[in-house]
Amino acid sequence: MSALEIARKKISFDVNKLSHFIWEGEERFKRFMAFQKLCSSDPLLRNNPKDIGIGRAETYELYAKKMKKLLEVADLRDIKEFATLIYPEALVSSLNYEMFMPTIMNLGTDEQVKLFYEPASRWEILGCYSQTELAHGSDINRIETTATYDKQTKSFIINTPSLKATKWWGSDMGITATHVVTQAQLYIDGKRCGVQNFVVQIRDVKTHQTLPGILVGDIGAKFGYNAKDNGYLRFDNVRIPKVNMLSKYVNVSDDGQFTKTGDDKVWHATMQLMRQHFLDSVWKCLGIGLTIVIRYSLQRKQFKDSLGQEIPIFDYQLQQHKLIPLIAEMYGCMLGSKKVFAMAHDNVARIKQKNDFSKMMEVHVVLSASKAYYTWNCFFALEKVRQCAGGHGYSYYSGIPPLITEMSPCVVAEGDNTVLSLSVGKVLLMYLNKAMQSGKAPNTTCDYLEDIFNYLTELKQPLVSKECTRDLNKVLAALRYNVAFNVANAGQKLQTLMGDKGLTFKESTDKHLGILLQEIAHTQSNYWTYRTFLEEVNTLTDPNIKTALTQLCLLYGLNKILEQQGQLFEYGVLSGPQFVWIRETRDELISNLKDNALGLVEAIAYDDNSVRSAIGDSQGNPYEKLYHWGQGPQSIK
Repeated sequence: MSALEIARKKISFDVNKLSHFIWEGEERFKRFMAFQKLCSSDPLLRNNPKDIGIGRAETYELYAKKMKKLLEVADLRDIKEFATLIYPEALVSSLNYEMFMPTIMNLGTDEQVKLFYEPASRWEILGCYSQTELAHGSDINRIETTATYDKQTKSFIINTPSLKATKWWGSDMGITATHVVTQAQLYIDGKRCGVQNFVVQIRDVKTHQTLPGILVGDIGAKFGYNAKDNGYLRFDNVRIPKVNMLSKYVNVSDDGQFTKTGDDKVWHATMQLMRQHFLDSVWKCLGIGLTIVIRYSLQRKQFKDSLGQEIPIFDYQLQQHKLIPLIAEMYGCMLGSKKVFAMAHDNVARIKQKNDFSKMMEVHVVLSASKAYYTWNCFFALEKVRQCAGGHGYSYYSGIPPLITEMSPCVVAEGDNTVLSLSVGKVLLMYLNKAMQSGKAPNTTCDYLEDIFNYLTELKQPLVSKECTRDLNKVLAALRYNVAFNVANAGQKLQTLMGDKGLTFKESTDKHLGILLQEIAHTQSNYWTYRTFLEEVNTLTDPNIKTALTQLCLLYGLNKILEQQGQLFEYGVLSGPQFVWIRETRDELISNLKDNALGLVEAIAYDDNSVRSAIGDSQGNPYEKLYHWGQGPQSIK
């Protein structure tokens, strides 16, 4: 019996049942497995180790062919949900359905949906999305591209007034797309009317030649996304019809009157849907890495025990302490991302059906904090995974380095993580002000603001014994205190800066409170994610799965306490002996979870084609496979 077979015998729960939980039901799980089988059985669609290390041009061509084949043989719903998990590179033209079509659907009129969305859905046109410019990304209000309305011709003139205004980074824009949704400053009779969304055709649909006035191309090599033709785009007074300004919530009349027909925050709600896509992909990316390294650690043996038997490296305490907390991190991100997904879609539904924006800011806080810290945590975790695989983890054939390059853009794409975390901190300070005036928390996401003064002045240490460190709710209370004290601390300093020194809110937060704002966002993410993890665990009915995930949830919470133990000590929430108890309980949890580690990662149910690793194959034999792959066409002859 192989090492992996022996390890699978020790798993205490039904892995298949956990898979159904992870994939939100048996039906979706079966769809995922069927899609994996479709890809692994097709010569073009399957991952071929011979393709590892090929150049950018070859990679682009390969993934264009894969996308074409997928569209022929697979359902678009399955491509959207599962394709990014299976391939080490993003599929060419995926922005058509990931960003172009959703933007048209959410911001366009019925006429514009027919004009742009419907042909894009039939792949008659290929759309992309380009907001970022060379000089401006996060600060969208400062972008420089202009759209000037011409009353005589009832058209807009799109122009790039400077080098800094060049559109940059747009995926699928350099070579592939025929159309782009882009943002520009709207001017009517010399008056600026704010940033608006425009659809611009940049290539001929039949010949694919660049249209007059358009300068577009690929921006070259990057750290990750090598199959993507991220591009640059410049406009030289390009005229587009009036109908090309997305006008579901804004309108320009024929005679140049600009009006709003709804709340322009709907644009931000649409962007939130795009941003949450990253949350779903990063935990799955980490899941592949952990599947590889757990399997490898169970088979890799180094040094002998007292009986002269070689020891699997997963039997070493330090290896367990490096990896098992990362499994807890992955599950926290997984369950948090699912809740964010539900909140973001509920928010858009409220806006569309009732013009109800009441959940908008709460979703912004949860989504922005989650995007920042889930992508950061998973990115850094993958580097730890690579190191835990030793020298062989350095090989591209291990499957781990491609995961790191795949993850690397996520920390800046669709919102730079630092900017997002600062934004979360600012909103929570505004929430604090509201709570101080009303005595109520604005929403359940920041429930710790409820009667915050009594909450902080009547501090009760939540972990007064070692037994308390095993209590899920008392660990929640400790994390709750941590974020509450961080918000209150920053609020007091803000009051001093604005009251005593006469600074504005913006001056105070920009120049004096940045570090505290980021700490607020970090502790908010930890608290909310642990609370979500705990809520999900409480819904489980299978006793064996519930036991394993309860242990994992508790480990997640204790690790988050230990990550920020200095703050909890400073605020008087925890003391020295309590940290000793926390570490002892953490060590016990890791030991108890050791035999379930393989089951917890294999429950995600990636097949060998999706894992794409010589050392993480489900059947074992890492050395034989690594030796075979290493003799491939990319080795120097």
